[in-house]
Formats: sequence, C-alpha cells, structure tokens
Amino acid sequence: MVGEGPRAGWRETIGAYIAEVEPGQVVIALDANAGHRHEGGVVQGGVITQIADAAMGMSLLTLQPDEMANTTIELKINFFRPVVEGTMRAVGRVVDMKKTLLFSEADVYDAAGRLVARASSTCLAIPRKGWRTD
Repeated sequence: MVGEGPRAGWRETIGAYIAEVEPGQVVIALDANAGHRHEGGVVQGGVITQIADAAMGMSLLTLQPDEMANTTIELKINFFRPVVEGTMRAVGRVVDMKKTLLFSEADVYDAAGRLVARASSTCLAIPRKGWRTD
C-alpha cells in the first residue's frame, strides 16, 4: 500500500506529504515557502515536477500487485502559472496499465485551486525486490 515501507527522504527534505490515497489516485501536498523558490522569487519547477512525479508513480502503486513497484522512464510537464507560497496539491491518476508499461497523469494546483502544471509519465513495472544491480 502507498505510504508503507521505508521512509521517503525526499519528502522529508522538501516537506511534501501524502494527503489522499484511493485506488488509481494519490494526492501529494506541499506547503510552499521561501525554501522552495529560485532566485526569481517563485517555486522552482523541479519542486513542482517532484510532487507531480510522486503522485503519478504512487497512483500506479495503488493498482499494482503487492510484489511490484514502478520507476519513471519518461516524464513531460507543462507549467501554466507561477507559485510563490501556499499549499500545492499534485493529483496523480492512472491512465492505463499494460504488462510492463504504466501510464499516468497529474495536475498540480495552487492554494486557490488554480492549475499550476500538468504532467504525464510512462513508468516501467519492476519487482519490489531484486531489481537493483548494485
């Protein structure tokens, strides 16, 4: 199940958290502040991409067998408006799931509910154990 298992250090680092989980959809939230902004004064695009990517991957996990996980192999994102501060919500949802390729999308909203970004990803289904070659 989503949210179980080892601690996700990236979420702790940026302050993101799992806000909602249901089959095929996960919401990742982040209370944006000065620590998330680049020199131009707005939240850096990589931070927005990070929560979108997580919401998409976790949405897929909700429908995958327990012994399987996924990893992003392609990601596209469009940004529509800047964010300075406030709670952002990345709503990830499953689009389609094949045997090895999984497809998902995410919309990222600002505190006023306005669309900030839209992302799509292709993920590779991988076993939870034994896939690393380190």
